[in-house]
Amino acid sequence: MSRRALLIRNPASAGGRAQERRLESFLERLRAQGLATEVQSTTRRGHALELARDQAGEFSVVIAAGGDGTVHEVASGLVASGHDTPLAIAPFGTGNDIAHLAGIRDDDAAVSALGQPRTIALDTIEVSWTENGCQRQRHALLFGGTAFASELLRQTTPGVIRLFGPKLCYSVGFFRALGTFRAPTLTVRTEAGEWTQTNGVLALAGNSPHAGGRMMQIGPGASLTDGQLEFTLIEAVGRLELALQFGRLLRGTHIHHPKVRFFRGTWMELAADPPQPLALDGEVIGTTPARFEVRPASLRVLTVS
Repeated sequence: MSRRALLIRNPASAGGRAQERRLESFLERLRAQGLATEVQSTTRRGHALELARDQAGEFSVVIAAGGDGTVHEVASGLVASGHDTPLAIAPFGTGNDIAHLAGIRDDDAAVSALGQPRTIALDTIEVSWTENGCQRQRHALLFGGTAFASELLRQTTPGVIRLFGPKLCYSVGFFRALGTFRAPTLTVRTEAGEWTQTNGVLALAGNSPHAGGRMMQIGPGASLTDGQLEFTLIEAVGRLELALQFGRLLRGTHIHHPKVRFFRGTWMELAADPPQPLALDGEVIGTTPARFEVRPASLRVLTVS
């Protein structure tokens, strides 16, 4: 039976740098190995999720051509579709953390994975919240959280990405966020206990050992296949100490700091006063209160042999 692929492309990935020539070369290589590929471009936030959800059953594989935010949307759409259609990744974004974790480090690896399909089953983080009276849901692969994580992503603007590139943009976003972040009161409940932090800096549910272009070691020892999440809770620290904490985050030693709780579990319920935006796989979407829960082996992803 012939194989058909849907390639969902985010034209704004990597800060909006034009990648048409690269995409055409990628598509030619797929055609050369007999994979008929239909390309659809996103036009708004959430569009990739809708395309994947509504059309997954019509294709052998769905390809996310973009960064972690695009992969996040496509993955959410595939899980929501109820189909077992696998996800393939073309790493056209800034950080490409999800692609690297799946072994897709460049276009050659992406083409190879599509030519000789082999899948791995990855856990996802089911994130639920209420918006305008309606229940919303996404499936994150790297992390979901709030407070400083959301402000960091908000300050890592497309202009910052274009100017500083993938190696430095998140560091610039971090130090910009230092000047604008105001710590809320966070109430966190997990199977391990309940905490209220009157000056909460961060509450994070991690599924990946790293994020931010593999620079930030958010969950030392984390695995996308172990059915567990790594939770990080950081209490109030001064701005200087928070800047020093960033250095620890780069090395993964922040988990030993006395103001940090780091533990494993399967779910977390989170509220904030005032309500805070949610940070999901490099995107800022939704608001607290929210629930984060691991969904073991809920997404099939193509990897290299």
